[in-house]
Amino acid sequence: MKISAMVSLALAGTAILCAGIWPVVAEEGAGAKVPQFTGFWVRTGEPMFEPISGVPEGKPVERLLVDSKDAEEIMAGDWSNPVLQPWVRDIVKKNAVSEIALKHVYQADDSCWPVAVPAILNMREVVQWTQEKDKITLVYQRDHQVRHIYLNQKHSENPKPSWYGESVGHFEGDTLVVDTAGIKVAPMSFVDPFGTPHTDKLHVVERYRVMTDEGGRGLEASIRVEDSGTFTKPWVAKVVYRPNRVQEIVEVICSENNVTFDGSTFGPLPVEQTPQF
Repeated sequence: MKISAMVSLALAGTAILCAGIWPVVAEEGAGAKVPQFTGFWVRTGEPMFEPISGVPEGKPVERLLVDSKDAEEIMAGDWSNPVLQPWVRDIVKKNAVSEIALKHVYQADDSCWPVAVPAILNMREVVQWTQEKDKITLVYQRDHQVRHIYLNQKHSENPKPSWYGESVGHFEGDTLVVDTAGIKVAPMSFVDPFGTPHTDKLHVVERYRVMTDEGGRGLEASIRVEDSGTFTKPWVAKVVYRPNRVQEIVEVICSENNVTFDGSTFGPLPVEQTPQF
């Protein structure tokens, strides 16, 4: 496990109630109240999407239970999930078989690639929310990846494909709704930790709200993913963030932290094909 990931997991396990990190409600317009998510949050639990029961949509690809002494290190996805189209099922199965054989299938964050939406929601490092009247900015500690959510705007007619897509948002009561389209198809652009691919038809809707459960207060994100080129029907899932005890983003440079204990790198690294200057 990478050092930065170990630190983040430790922080997640000790997340506590701290002044200045809880969302408050701000006045806007003629008495309307808008939830405030500004602060430092950290993803908790396993780095994969949790299914939502009692809904008509499908479920996310879930982790296979593998009978092996190395089970904790094996990220094999259940390729029998009916939401997967045949060509996608073959990819998820190939990845799972490789993982079970202890031949790791590298993900984007292993190899210094950007982590696309919605997979970026599973990053178990700190994410800083900065909220303005017309925009929310998310800065992920892992390699300082940045997402912009533009509030109360419509999508462009033809969004230019990008790693994080074009995200527009609005509030529905206490919930922030984020609609993302235009996510580019590229190597390492996956929707989950099992290497599930997508097409240019990928459309993701995230819904964020502050909640309280047995683990205390947190930020819950439920997502709806549809891609008619990849899935047989839309699927939904959720993840939970907790307030991070340390109120800052530390420097995490992937290219300085992407080697195993034997000195080898985690998967194929991105290479600049043309000079930048």
